[in-house]
Amino acid sequence: MNQPEDVSQLAAPEVDLEKRQWLQGRREPVACEDEQAEESPVEILADFIRQHSANGQLVARELFLQPPYSLEEAELTPLLETLNEGLAGEDIARVQGSLDEYYYSTQTMTANYADMCVQVVEKDICRAIAQAVRFDCQTYPRPYKVAMLEQSPYGFAPEQIEAALAAIETHPDYADIRPVASSNEVPYLFSERFMSYGKAYGLCEWLEVEQFQNP
Repeated sequence: MNQPEDVSQLAAPEVDLEKRQWLQGRREPVACEDEQAEESPVEILADFIRQHSANGQLVARELFLQPPYSLEEAELTPLLETLNEGLAGEDIARVQGSLDEYYYSTQTMTANYADMCVQVVEKDICRAIAQAVRFDCQTYPRPYKVAMLEQSPYGFAPEQIEAALAAIETHPDYADIRPVASSNEVPYLFSERFMSYGKAYGLCEWLEVEQFQNP
């Protein structure tokens, strides 16, 4: 899917305004020109999440407790429990962050992308980098190009990346994250959990140099 560059915002201009009225505590019926049955509150909530996911955005639980929505905890909890049980659609999924829990639709967002978005929203850059590197090394497998951190969904500035890599170098939680570079000095990262230095070097050398010499 094509994701927008900025996933750190939790609101989208395309959200259905009539359904937003319900989230703001207004209980007027939703207008239905074709006289179809009105959606239930949990169906409206699920659709709200789907609209955000289609724009590459998570929906934080805390969002519904704050203005302009300001739902009561006693009202929000059973709605989210119904979502978690899959009664409003099996596509609504939850991911737990360190600061909040977040909801998304698997129709338009993968679990891996949602995890990446959580790290961006919570500004946990070191964890985001380590997770991206480990995922690529385990899944493809391939080392992770540092320049990718400046692109969506991260959008980290070069100085942020530099500071995070310096912190990763000395943090015991990220001891497996190691640097490697091709012969033309393009920086990559790899995880020693899933890949040796030799394999990481060989792959980044192929990606940056050898494939262009041997078309």
